[in-house]
Amino acid sequence: MPGLGKTLKKWLVDSYDYLGLVLASSFVWFGVTLGGVGIITKIDLRSNPILLLALLAVFYILLVAPLTAGVYALARRIVTRDDPSLVDMLEGFKELLFESWALGFAQAFVTLVILVNAWFYLSHGGLALRILGVLALYVLIFWMFSVTYHYPVMVEQRPGMLKIVKRGFLLALDNTGFTAGVFFVIILLTCFCAITLLGMALLYLGMLSILQTRALRAVFVKYGVLPPEREYVPEEETSA
Repeated sequence: MPGLGKTLKKWLVDSYDYLGLVLASSFVWFGVTLGGVGIITKIDLRSNPILLLALLAVFYILLVAPLTAGVYALARRIVTRDDPSLVDMLEGFKELLFESWALGFAQAFVTLVILVNAWFYLSHGGLALRILGVLALYVLIFWMFSVTYHYPVMVEQRPGMLKIVKRGFLLALDNTGFTAGVFFVIILLTCFCAITLLGMALLYLGMLSILQTRALRAVFVKYGVLPPEREYVPEEETSA
């Protein structure tokens, strides 16, 4: 299995070699997401925050999740260097539409349930309930670890929503250290893109999808699902 260092190195090389596709896919995803969130938040729902959350969840499930799946389909073509293009993003959107709806629903539902429980236990009751609230936060962190593998598993294997969630959980459980390292890099990437502003629009999901795809393929090598990857050699070096 490639270690974290080698996985990160390959991620940076992929992102640099296909920077144009990273920029384009990130820009499309960010533009659609920001536009949808902007429209929803302009609706005066201050008296009904639950409805606001419901609208945001529906928007994520119906549009953001399929678009995200398309970006990850493109990322897989980038990682495998299988002549990637933006057409792959559109094809991934269409081919994974129903699977991404199901996965988006599962992600939104589980995340909301954990957050509500954490909020309730931390803001109500005594010490015992607060301890439960802290435990709920740990559950949330581990859930986010498993989410790291969701879209890459869907693109790589298309096993159905329940199996995607199950495999994400098992992969995170059996590779906790590796997944924690990847998740830490995701946090750094998120902070960097958020601080630079343009990074969120031009780099974020394009680089994130490549990183998570690389992480999945690394652990798949460990289990024999994929063969060890041959080192990529640029054409000019091979011709020389």
